[in-house]
Amino acid sequence: MYRMLLVDDEYMILAGLQKLIPWQELGIEIVGTAKNGQEALDFVRNNVVDIVISDVTMPLLSGIEFIRQAQSEDIYFHFLILSGYQEFDYVKEGLRMGADNYLIKPVDKVELIETLEKIIKELNSEAEQLQTQSVLFDYLLQGWTHDDIDYIELRKMIKRYGYRLTDRPYTALIIAYPMEAEEALIEFIADQKQGMYYKQNDDQSYTVIFDGSKEELKAFIKDYQQFSQSLLGDFLIGVGETVNEIVEVASSYEHALHALQIRNFYQIKGMELTKQIETGMIPQLSFTKFNQALYIRDFDTIREEVDMMLEKLRKHGALPEYSRQMIFLIFMDLYRQFENLDESFYQVNFEKIATTQSFEGLESVIEETLLEIKHVKKERSYSQNTQHMLEIITKRYSEDLSLKVVADELFLNVMYLGQIFKKETQKSFSQYLNQYRIKKAQNLLVQSDGNINEIAIAVGYTSAGYFYKNFKKICGISPKEFRERFENSYDPIDS
Repeated sequence: MYRMLLVDDEYMILAGLQKLIPWQELGIEIVGTAKNGQEALDFVRNNVVDIVISDVTMPLLSGIEFIRQAQSEDIYFHFLILSGYQEFDYVKEGLRMGADNYLIKPVDKVELIETLEKIIKELNSEAEQLQTQSVLFDYLLQGWTHDDIDYIELRKMIKRYGYRLTDRPYTALIIAYPMEAEEALIEFIADQKQGMYYKQNDDQSYTVIFDGSKEELKAFIKDYQQFSQSLLGDFLIGVGETVNEIVEVASSYEHALHALQIRNFYQIKGMELTKQIETGMIPQLSFTKFNQALYIRDFDTIREEVDMMLEKLRKHGALPEYSRQMIFLIFMDLYRQFENLDESFYQVNFEKIATTQSFEGLESVIEETLLEIKHVKKERSYSQNTQHMLEIITKRYSEDLSLKVVADELFLNVMYLGQIFKKETQKSFSQYLNQYRIKKAQNLLVQSDGNINEIAIAVGYTSAGYFYKNFKKICGISPKEFRERFENSYDPIDS
């Protein structure tokens, strides 16, 4: 249904127009009446109107002045002029402003219907054009939020789609929604009449460029909460900072995107994020006590330190990728120290860490690992030969070690020694040596300025390529990426 406003200072004219023709059959709903141009102007400022029928001579504000003022405010609609025989100058002005027709009082019913049918045909055509152009409008808004647009051109293009840029503040919002609620969400956003919106490429969220003050934004969010609760849907919303310039909307969008990622990853349901989360602070984690507890196998302290680090990541709302890497480091330390965690356990949980999309999922990996190692005996029960081999690795990992070199020094058969070592440590000699070297390399990467080649040599690798391959296989990232991400946040001890 198209929305109609009737404007005339004569009550009988307004009443007669409402009964003159079958509006509903034409697909028109009369949504309001006004007794003068000022009332009409106030109405169209606050309501969407498709068609206006207006008298020209009225108190306070004439019909012509009402339409001129509306157009100056970028409020557009189809309009018909009602006039008397002595008002032809007004008629000419109205036609110049784009009137669809002028009707002489008393209104001819047939002429009115014919004019309205023509307008409806044009409105239908405009709607079809708007639908075909909606993709282009989405691209326009996307360019705005991604700071990939000429802002002078933006002002021109926005007007073509029936919107206008104001001097009011802007706030970017990103709303994720269940697919079955999409139509209701679009209707809700449109009814607010305080922003432009487009569908994200992921087809699971809408970006809204909200136009209004912080107080109006709070009211919007409150209405949104009630709306989402009424649908019982799983809605998440990321709210950017409020900015005053159109060129700053991209910054607000980035903030909203970060907030949504945090909400989704940590499953934060409340509307307000703490300042620490809003600013994306990176918590500084110390691994010192954790590693000390690992070395002496103090399980209670291990648990306390792990819980403390996990809580710090959650409290600060660390970026998902940062939390993922920190939890991977915790997992690697546990895996390296406890021999009952075999390679299959490592592979399964490495995959979980890499693919899980929630902090809760990452926590479950650590929890499962702690439960697994809880069954390990507190004291190591290695044979004398295995103890000798571990001492050699600890002291001489930087040398060109091999199982054969160690076997020759211990005057033992290579195959026999390898079988004993794997049986007691659950790892082959080369696996254990590689993991130990990589751990030492991690320490050097975050605690020294040595380049990658120097560090590779320092921990016993004669080939930088082989070091790189082993490091990435065990850590999931390259040595360079490890250094860039963790040099200010990782504090392991020598072991």
